[in-house]
Amino acid sequence: MRFQFRINSSIYALIVSSIGFVCAGCRAKAPDSTPQPKASPEASAAQAIYALTDVTAESGINFVHQRGAQGDYLFPELIGSGAAFLDYDNDGDLDIYLVQGGEVVGEDSAHRNALFRNDGAGFVDVSVESRSDLPGFGMGCAAADVDNDGDTDLFVTRLGANALLRNNGDGTFDDVATSAGVADPGFGVSAAFVDYDRDGLLDLYVVNYVVWSRAIEHTCYGPDGLRDYCGPVEYPSSADRLYRNLGGGRFEDVSDASGIGRIARDGLGIGCADLDNDGWIDIYVANDQMAALCWINQRDGTFKDDAAIRGCAVNEQGVAIAGMGVAMEDIDGNGFVDLLVTNIAAQTHLFFTNTGGYFEDRTRRHGLSNWNIMETGFGVAWIDIDNDSRSELLIANGAVGRSLSAQDPEEPYGQRNQLARRVDDLRFEMFDTSSIPAFQSIRISRGLLRGDYDNDGDIDVLITNNGAAPQLLRNDSAGRNAWACLTLRDDSVQRDALNARIEIVANGTSQFGEVRPHSGYLSSNDPRVHFGLGSAKHIDRAIVTWPGGGKQEFKDLAINQFHVLRKAKSSE
Repeated sequence: MRFQFRINSSIYALIVSSIGFVCAGCRAKAPDSTPQPKASPEASAAQAIYALTDVTAESGINFVHQRGAQGDYLFPELIGSGAAFLDYDNDGDLDIYLVQGGEVVGEDSAHRNALFRNDGAGFVDVSVESRSDLPGFGMGCAAADVDNDGDTDLFVTRLGANALLRNNGDGTFDDVATSAGVADPGFGVSAAFVDYDRDGLLDLYVVNYVVWSRAIEHTCYGPDGLRDYCGPVEYPSSADRLYRNLGGGRFEDVSDASGIGRIARDGLGIGCADLDNDGWIDIYVANDQMAALCWINQRDGTFKDDAAIRGCAVNEQGVAIAGMGVAMEDIDGNGFVDLLVTNIAAQTHLFFTNTGGYFEDRTRRHGLSNWNIMETGFGVAWIDIDNDSRSELLIANGAVGRSLSAQDPEEPYGQRNQLARRVDDLRFEMFDTSSIPAFQSIRISRGLLRGDYDNDGDIDVLITNNGAAPQLLRNDSAGRNAWACLTLRDDSVQRDALNARIEIVANGTSQFGEVRPHSGYLSSNDPRVHFGLGSAKHIDRAIVTWPGGGKQEFKDLAINQFHVLRKAKSSE
């Protein structure tokens, strides 16, 4: 994530002296209460377009992330953490699971993960009664029904043994990671459930960052000569893990047999999709200052890293970026999934266009090359905020080194989050968020999740902040444009059809979506597929490509409604 070494190079010092870096151990402060200048009429109009309101406090979410900083600058402190939007109680609305940090070293039972149940009027803390309040220095999570029993389970990555929370269907969870065989004691970060072998059971991919312990921690310094966090190059790399779901609550570690465990890199973000449209799910992993991994499914239980051949390992200059978050979406509508990878400040995020299973770095062509001159991006999501059928791009920012030109001296790692909007078929531009109060706080943001938690037809946003409270941003844009929210259900396995693809046709225009909750950074999103429809009066047809093959068409779907599209036996 950063270009800092124990001996800082003059080039690095020159870069960071202009963009800034960090101080550690600073405690999160209260939300920024600095008076903002009165908005111009143009700004007020823009604010109305992207009507995002911070409702964290009034919604009942009383969680504050603890990074455990005590002035020792321990490397894991600034990495986490993530969250999940999930419907754990099957009542039709999204609940929220938040991953806690705590003390990096030693036992810490005081700081625990939290589950907030959505009761329609707000959120209620049910962490203790649900037995989901895990201790341990947490990082990220993934949510899905891993045992095909009709309710959503949770996998939590940690510095140390990971956890698998089995949903008992009665509002409680049990940690079954050890008996399931997935309690890897490494430095787990992002994770994803994916049926890579098409047997109907969800397998598990876990991204590991580095090999770290207090005994091998280093002392590093920033460009100003003061003590600061080290970069990942100071620690050994760690291979990722792949677990095959055997059924009956058991997983088999197939990391080495599949080829996944044969390459060790500093992984952070993950995305799973059929990148070459051959009917088998592939896996993309963003690595920190190392070439990305593009694991192409060989259809025989093995994977091959084709990132270099397919053009998505490094940027167009041949440089490996500090990859953090991953967003997958078919932005150009050609039927192939494109990639957006967030990066460190003074470099550029990467936008890879998928041209038939091979990628081109079109960052500059799409106007994205100057987005993060000052900011370091982590969480990322494509979201059609105003339901006009054109997705905006939201990025959660937070520095990883002490900033020499911090936006807020009291939080020298803090940065403002960003929003970019599409201005034509090829270009995006950074939106001036000064008109959006919810974007004015300066925090160390990490996860950025999308989900319609209030079921009003527009996508809301949850942002996790390192060392601070999260931010639940309610989207108040519903009503101006039409929308539809689709659940793609495979009743043969009693769960959402992960990685099912859908094309909808409305007003003569096609849009593409996919059931892909595990994207961004350390987090799990709303599994429903949301479409903004603009002025459309109805959806002419929806064509679903189910995992493992088979297509099914649904005609004349009503707008402004939630639909459940079920897989027919004839489509198998």
